[in-house]
Amino acid sequence: MEENLDITLRPVKISFTASCIKIADLNCGKYRVPYKGIVLACLCVCDGESDVGYESEITDITGDMDGELILYDAGRRRIRIKTDLAGKTAGAFFLELAIRAPYILLGGQPWLCMEEEADYAQAGEMVRVMRQECW
Repeated sequence: MEENLDITLRPVKISFTASCIKIADLNCGKYRVPYKGIVLACLCVCDGESDVGYESEITDITGDMDGELILYDAGRRRIRIKTDLAGKTAGAFFLELAIRAPYILLGGQPWLCMEEEADYAQAGEMVRVMRQECW
């Protein structure tokens, strides 16, 4: 994935509305992420021994997990949300997102490489089909 498509936010406040995530960022001000634009959401957590980050699979995610909330949107952007100032763990925010936007891919997917254009297109198509089924 191209470097200029990455956005890193360090919010002091995150709120989940009916249609989007509202973020009050330390440096960028206010930011909105509409649910309908999200393709994949996962947590990047550090391996305690090697200090290497990895994307946790859905079955491994708990509400008390620290790390970063990672969102991939339909515009091929990766939005990294560092949650250390927001008052809750990344896992707690992930679980709230899963309730608000259940029609996105959730958790790291071992078969999916979001840097590959074909994989990104396939993930986007899967989400589009899920949304049609839900609505």
